[in-house]
Order: sequence, then C-alpha cells, then structure tokens
Amino acid sequence: MALLDVRNLKVHYRTLRGANRAVDGVSFTVEKGRSLGLVGESGCGKSTTVNGIVRVMPKNAFIPEGEVLLNGTDLVSLPESALRSIRWRELSLIPQAAMDSLNPVYLVQDAFLEVLRLKGGMSKAEALDRAQHLFQLVGLDIRRLKNYPHEFSGGMKQRAAIALALALNPKLVIADEPVTALDVIVQRQVLNEIRRLREQLHISLIMITHDISVVAETCDDIAVMYAGKIVERGRTAAVLQNPLHPYTMGLKNAFPDIRRGRRTLISIEGAPPSLLEPPAGCRFAERCPFALDVCSDVEPTLEEAAAGQVAACHRLDEVDELQTRAQEVETWQNVI
Repeated sequence: MALLDVRNLKVHYRTLRGANRAVDGVSFTVEKGRSLGLVGESGCGKSTTVNGIVRVMPKNAFIPEGEVLLNGTDLVSLPESALRSIRWRELSLIPQAAMDSLNPVYLVQDAFLEVLRLKGGMSKAEALDRAQHLFQLVGLDIRRLKNYPHEFSGGMKQRAAIALALALNPKLVIADEPVTALDVIVQRQVLNEIRRLREQLHISLIMITHDISVVAETCDDIAVMYAGKIVERGRTAAVLQNPLHPYTMGLKNAFPDIRRGRRTLISIEGAPPSLLEPPAGCRFAERCPFALDVCSDVEPTLEEAAAGQVAACHRLDEVDELQTRAQEVETWQNVI
C-alpha cells in the first residue's frame, strides 16, 4: 500500500462568476521513502493540490470530490480535530512563502517550542534539546535559535523552515517551491540538504516546483500538471528523457541543459485557460503545435505508452515524430 494515495481529487474555488476548477480530478501515489515532483507553470494547480491534501485552504475553497488516503486513512472525510493530530506528526508542509513564515517579533526558537510543546507534548527542556538537534541536522548553529528571523539570510530561513517541518518526524513532507526565492548557489545547497535529509531520515517527499531541473535533482518520480489536471506521470529520468506529452516537451525546451551544449531556449506562447469554464477537450490544445480537431472536442485520458509512464494525448502513437519536431523553434512559433 502506498504511503499517500490521491484519487480523483478536485479542489474548487467559489467566485462571483461560479466555481473555478483549480484542481479537477488529480490522481497520484507516493510510495514510502520515495519522492514525487509535481511540476508545471504558475497557476496550474500545484499549490492548490497540496493545500487540498493537508486541507489548509482559503474559505472560498472546497473539495467536491476525491480521496486523499494517508496510510489508508482518508484525510478528506476526517473532522478538523482529527486532522490536527495528523498534521506535523504524519505529514508536514514547507509553505511557498517559507522565508516569511517565521513570526518576525518572536525568537526563532519560539516557533520550534510552540510546535514541539503544543503538538508534540514535550517539556520546555525537551523541546529546546529537540530544536537544537534539528538545527544541527540542517547545518545551522544552535546559537542562532535565539536570533530573530530578520537576522537570518534567505538560505538560513529556508533551512530553519525545513527543520521546523521535520520537528515531529513526519512520514511525508510537502515542499512548496522551497528554493524559488533563493540565488542559484543557495538553491543548490538547500536542494542537497533536502536530498540528504530524505535519505538519512527515510521520509517521503512531494516537491512542488515550476522548474523541472529541481525535480531532476531531487525526485524519483514526476507528475506534470497543466490547467488543473495531470497530463503525464512516471519515473523522473524516463519522463525527462522520453517526454510523451507536448506540454512536457515544451517545459523541457524552456530550461537549459548543459549536456546539449549551446542552444536557443524555446518558450511556450500563451497562458493556461480559464478554469471557470474549462475547454471541452484537451486543455493544452490552444497552445499545442500538434493539436488536431479532435483535441479541441474530446478530452484525452491518461494512457500507458511506455513502461510505468502515462500521458493524456491523442497522438501518443506519433510520439517519436512529435519529439523531433518539438526541438525546433519554428514548431512553437505562431501557434496562437
């Protein structure tokens, strides 16, 4: 049994114009000790998906359908009181604004004491010992626990946020864009730290990012998300070496690859569609250079086209040709 099994999860937002279907039937699993990268452009529903998993959502958000099974327990149907005992202990979240998540008027150690004492039932002395251990675990000087957040650099704040997420030894950690606001040198240090801790502590990880290079470095598996749906899923190495969906091909083109030498990066023109009234067919069809008439009319379903690799595209039987054409700049020009 998978540690986390997300089945047909839908998270919608109530608006004056109707329901915005930000997440519209997402399914994936995370095995014990493995890491999954959820990748896609901003606005594709990645953060909303994880907020739905932990059920930390704005007031206008709701889950009309779906299951989130953590060790067989459906988090969607649990009352809030039961969820409180699972958060931090069973799963924890490194939020998207992790560097701003520490209260600026309290010492850094106060955030750890609150979690460890209120959620973990520790005495103050036990909580201080645990906080010091966590700081050492992420490579921070324990004396900095008595600093205020503004005395930390961006990388130090990120490490502190990681340490806080590990406070009660959760089985699953969700990291939402953990390195976006950091410079490239610090990004590499933090990613190495996350990978080391995952291997050392045998935890499972969901990494949310728009950067496929981050997933390539840190994740065993990958799920590519577009306009509220997963369009491709599989082992990270397999998907990046052999992308099956045109959107995955486009994402890969948009990032540099030192193994391919100097080349022109290719962007995907346009933006994801409004999810107040989603397209009837493939949601990527309007931006896809390979779209056929059927793509606008019939929604494709996820199908296995390679061992352990699935994608939702009407042209999976032509993938070799599409991959070749996708590498040409002209293919992506004047699509819209």
